[in-house]
Amino acid sequence: MTDKINSYTGFNDFNPLLETNSLKNDTNLQQALLKTSHGRRAPLTNQASGATAQKGGVFSKIKNVFNRPKDTNLPVPSNSSVGRLGTASRAAAAAAATQKQNIAMHAPLGSTLRRPTTAQKRPTTAIKSAGFMIGSGALGSYVATAGSNQFEKKEEGNDEKVRKMEKIIFDLVEQSCFAYEKNDNKLALEKAEEAMKHEKSLSRFREEKNIGEPDLSLAGFVILHCANMFTKCAMNTEAINLYNLILKNKLLPEHAQIRVNIGNIFLRSKNYTKALKMYRMALDQISEQNAKLKLKIRQNIAATHILMDQYAEAAQVYEIIMQERATYLSGFNLLLCYHTMGQRDKTRQVFNNLLKIPFSNSENDYSISEDKQAILVFEAIRDDRLRQLERKRRRFAEHIIVTAAKIIGSNSDGDFVNGYEWCIEQVRNSSYLELVNGLEIQKAIAYLHEDNFPKAIATLKQFEKAEAKLASAAATNLSLLHFLEKDLNNAHKYADLALKSDKFNPASLTNKGNCCFAQGDYDKARYYYEEALNIDVGFVQALHNLILTLIHSNQYQRVKDLLHKYIVIQPENTQIFCLMAQVLQQTNDIDHAKSWYLQALSIHRTDGHLHRRIGELIDSQGDKSDAIQYYFDAYRHCPCDIQTLEWLASHYIEAQYPEKAVEFCAQAALVKPGEIKWHLMVASCHRRSGDYAAAIEKYKWIHQHFPDDTDCIQFLIKISIDLGLPEREMYENELKKVNKMKDIQLQRKTNADKSQNIVKGRKISSAEQETPRSNRNQTTDDHRKRTPIDLDNTKGVFSQQGPITIHPYIDQFPQQMTHERPKTAISKKETHAIVFDDNDDAAVLLPD
Repeated sequence: MTDKINSYTGFNDFNPLLETNSLKNDTNLQQALLKTSHGRRAPLTNQASGATAQKGGVFSKIKNVFNRPKDTNLPVPSNSSVGRLGTASRAAAAAAATQKQNIAMHAPLGSTLRRPTTAQKRPTTAIKSAGFMIGSGALGSYVATAGSNQFEKKEEGNDEKVRKMEKIIFDLVEQSCFAYEKNDNKLALEKAEEAMKHEKSLSRFREEKNIGEPDLSLAGFVILHCANMFTKCAMNTEAINLYNLILKNKLLPEHAQIRVNIGNIFLRSKNYTKALKMYRMALDQISEQNAKLKLKIRQNIAATHILMDQYAEAAQVYEIIMQERATYLSGFNLLLCYHTMGQRDKTRQVFNNLLKIPFSNSENDYSISEDKQAILVFEAIRDDRLRQLERKRRRFAEHIIVTAAKIIGSNSDGDFVNGYEWCIEQVRNSSYLELVNGLEIQKAIAYLHEDNFPKAIATLKQFEKAEAKLASAAATNLSLLHFLEKDLNNAHKYADLALKSDKFNPASLTNKGNCCFAQGDYDKARYYYEEALNIDVGFVQALHNLILTLIHSNQYQRVKDLLHKYIVIQPENTQIFCLMAQVLQQTNDIDHAKSWYLQALSIHRTDGHLHRRIGELIDSQGDKSDAIQYYFDAYRHCPCDIQTLEWLASHYIEAQYPEKAVEFCAQAALVKPGEIKWHLMVASCHRRSGDYAAAIEKYKWIHQHFPDDTDCIQFLIKISIDLGLPEREMYENELKKVNKMKDIQLQRKTNADKSQNIVKGRKISSAEQETPRSNRNQTTDDHRKRTPIDLDNTKGVFSQQGPITIHPYIDQFPQQMTHERPKTAISKKETHAIVFDDNDDAAVLLPD
């Protein structure tokens, strides 16, 4: 049977270091305690007990150390009270001991025999302060004063104040930087100015207190930051003043960088001379070790020369850059300079230098490796940030080379084919061999710009048997070419070929949809457009064509949904706003259509056609007062729009203000001087306003330039009758002659048609012969009718028009025509005597 386990074992065990019984024999501890305040206490007053005190002093001190009560509110033992007398003054303690010894002679025996008298009267230190009040003498007052000031805070020094002020400055600069990161330039500038004010206060404090030398680096740092904030806020003058302050007082050693900042400000202010001066001074102050900074400054100098149209000087600087450190951007700028100066040989030399810039393609580093570990590493880093940056640089280099080849092709004295062939040959012998096919396609596109479709087609047909990607691109372009030539069969053929090579090509699907749309098969067109959008959601060509297809199918609700999606992709495309407005207008939602037109107008405020469209919508609602304001704005921005001029003229004529309509009719006559109706409207407005003199002068001018117009002669006869002018008979005779001339011309035309029909083997019925005569006046009236406003016309927003040059209407007529009416009465009499002779045979007048 096993013994029962004791549950209380181990509770009496303790660390021997905590044992206090052996401390009374530790001489080192005793010596250490004698050196403390406990060991320097005053001796006992009773000499009889002196030996006992000396004997038990050490043990009492040890006991006092380890058995001291933790509660400070309890009364202090007598030994501690005696010991405290020694801390003030030994002389005072001796005098007090003598006095207490005399008192103790007559004291009764007990525990208070050895205690000093003052111990019984000592106040509790937890309630009152620790300052001792021993009598009222000088010693007591000194002890009380010293005890009362020992917990007072020490006075702050100047160095501590300086450190606090510097911390405030750095905090303000940091807050300014954070505000600038949040695009709050105003707050950033305020914090920077406040930091500069605190720095000035710190400098004055240093001078007043004579604390060392001023910290120039801190002052320069704060001023530089404030100057940068002034620059960000476009306060160029203040920024330049602070930069000059740094340079003048030499607050910072980086003088070159500061001059570059000043040069950048001058460059933005288009003060190119001063900017060039600052850049050159900065370039002279930079050492050769900082080659990267010198390269950037040289690039700024070259760019400044280009802005000053000094291409030769810019080319010299770029040549230095290419010799020191060749880059694609610098080489391309040098090529542009030589191209502008017409130096074709140097242009080609620079192109060769661009091809010599090394660029390794690291994507193929592991393609031929058989190491599985290397292949796994390559797969892991295939699409990391460094590889994305490398691809971006590669695409930039290829873009530079292709663009340079285009420039050389267009700079070959009109024979761009030789230029492209030379570039293709050079690229084929370089490390950019994969760009050759792209340049071939660019050559085909150049043929398209020259409207040389056969050569473009022949060039693209070379890629029919190439790899899938190139074959698809070539077939896509061929499909577009045949579509532009309205050869829908070949367009369908190459679109199918492109889809066969690459069925996920959205451009090929869009071409196929375009062919179906042109043939009127809107369902198939919609299918191909939707397939293109399923492959590439952001392919705007397919989306735009799908919207047009749905408009033809009257599916307006789906058109609205797609237009909202279109707006998300291109939020500033006003063409989308106009399409949305047209769709809403078709659904009779005039208010929303007006709002979309207003959104387009907010982007293109000077588009007169948009103003006219809004005016048309408001006019359709019957609000003439608001409509006329938009029409006036349309006339102000586009004074050559015939529809705007016609509406304004008609409005004022209907409102019985013909004198105001004269201006718009005259402007329309300037825009279209060959149309007589605008000149007649000008004369009619003068006549309606009562200005008969101006009206008859205008009618005479019209009759002079359009002598065969019967309406003008009739108006002249009417005005002559109203004013009693003697020219009435002359105009009546001219009207008869003009009518007879028109009858003769009509008879000629009828006889000519009759002869042509007889030759063809059929006769003309009497009804067919009478039709032209009956429709004679109708055609004249239709010609004078107001032309309707074409809402489908999308000028101004949907197409880019060139500047319109308006020539005076008098320039449209022969130079020999004068303002005076020609005197042709005699010759006309002779002519009419021959033409209107009744004995003449009409068949003789027919054409041979």
